[in-house]
Amino acid sequence: MNDTDCAFDDLLYRSLSLFRQFRLYDDPIEGENAFKLLREAEKIINDTRDNICIAKWGCTIECLAHKFYIDGHTDGMLSDVDAFLIKEWKRKKKSFLEKYIVFLWLGEYFLLRVKNDRSRHQSRNKQMVSKILSFLTDILRKSDKQEISNIFSLDVFDETVNWVKEICDMHLFEKQVVALLERLYALQEEKMIPQRESKESSFWRQMWDFYY
Repeated sequence: MNDTDCAFDDLLYRSLSLFRQFRLYDDPIEGENAFKLLREAEKIINDTRDNICIAKWGCTIECLAHKFYIDGHTDGMLSDVDAFLIKEWKRKKKSFLEKYIVFLWLGEYFLLRVKNDRSRHQSRNKQMVSKILSFLTDILRKSDKQEISNIFSLDVFDETVNWVKEICDMHLFEKQVVALLERLYALQEEKMIPQRESKESSFWRQMWDFYY
């Protein structure tokens, strides 16, 4: 995760924080500033077309919709994000080991899309989550110890587990969920998960804290 990614995460986090303050204090200026930061983040993804930033921005939109800060009918707002990330998914197989975080964020995004029951694309969103579950399970079964070390840091492992548990709590894809959790816990038991941490965990925690 580079400095640009950190700055983008900070922009989204500050926007979420201002939305909270807007509701808490009923201060329209905080609301205006929150939307301003969100538009700044949108400009960045339009300029850079960075897949992780696009997924994070889309996750932020779904979090805001869930808390009724914006209209819950997000299909129109997120149609370009949907299309871009599905295209990214279709290019997945050649460079998985370098892009594990990309696919985890795709999983986060489409899970939040599934959680939005006002979306007209529930079938497609669920299909994407199912595909990502199966793909991650298959890759982790085939990867050797060095490859696992390259994929995971401790917080990335923890967030993968949390993502799968979120799916489990929705009673979706139970066999796939069990298969991936079994593989993840086997890697942990075999002490194949590095104990280092990355900077990815910060926005994950902030996003899910805001959602709930």
